[in-house]
Amino acid sequence: MKIIITGANGLLGEKCTLMLSRQHEVLATDLQEKLAYSESIYYSELDMTNRDQVFGKIREFHPDAVVNCAAYTSVDGAEDERDLAWHTNVETVGYLVAALAPMGAHLIHISTDYVFDGTSGPYRETDITKPVNYYGETKLASEELIAKGQLHATLLRTNVLFGNSVNQESSFVHWVIEKLRKREKIKVVNDQFGNPTWARGLAETIAKIIETGTPGLYHYGGDNYINRFEFALEIAAVFELDPTLILPCTTRALGQKAERPFKAGLVSEKIKSDLNVKIYGIKEALTVMKGSD
Repeated sequence: MKIIITGANGLLGEKCTLMLSRQHEVLATDLQEKLAYSESIYYSELDMTNRDQVFGKIREFHPDAVVNCAAYTSVDGAEDERDLAWHTNVETVGYLVAALAPMGAHLIHISTDYVFDGTSGPYRETDITKPVNYYGETKLASEELIAKGQLHATLLRTNVLFGNSVNQESSFVHWVIEKLRKREKIKVVNDQFGNPTWARGLAETIAKIIETGTPGLYHYGGDNYINRFEFALEIAAVFELDPTLILPCTTRALGQKAERPFKAGLVSEKIKSDLNVKIYGIKEALTVMKGSD
């Protein structure tokens, strides 16, 4: 199959590109001049906010499927850069829908548990959406565009992605490891809950969705429902670092600009049943990461 991956230099984009290129003809795309982790995979610079570039690239490559990993993901930044967040997370999806619908290509779009208010998670696909911040609003709006789009599409919500990557700057796991190795104390919130999701497991799931052509709305999250402080302790345990350097704190103490859904996270029963995919636990995934993901 011919597959375009957007946001290919991000964590999930990297995992999808490396995995899918083994068996398919992949075109990796992103804003940068080159693919950060491979010179052998076909790559093209692409600004997803440029409608002409999106339509041109799709007409040129004529994909059977597009995996949309590109997004504006700064939750606090979205509160200040609302136009950019909307353009990146919503209008670009409109371009994809318009370009792909006439050719019958399959769109796999990545969304988030932040479309929920976080009062009663983890959430199922049938639960009512109600985002509490602007980032969540943009991701919900992108879902609504696809639902109205008359195209073959799969909406895949996930949360708290982690994994080894060439681009580690924004990785929570990498941050915890680096700080603890330097014997620095860190504060981690103990009132934000989710089920951390191994990016490689999510990429495996995306590959199965493409191969089976499965449409619809699905949730995919990790096997352990915990708060961020507990996640940091798991990281310390697997990487044999000092857990006493990790100090619990509340979200309010951090003074984050955007409101967070406290009890978020996702129930993955539907996708596990329909597609027989594996849901990975944190310890198993971190252990593989330690040996090199």
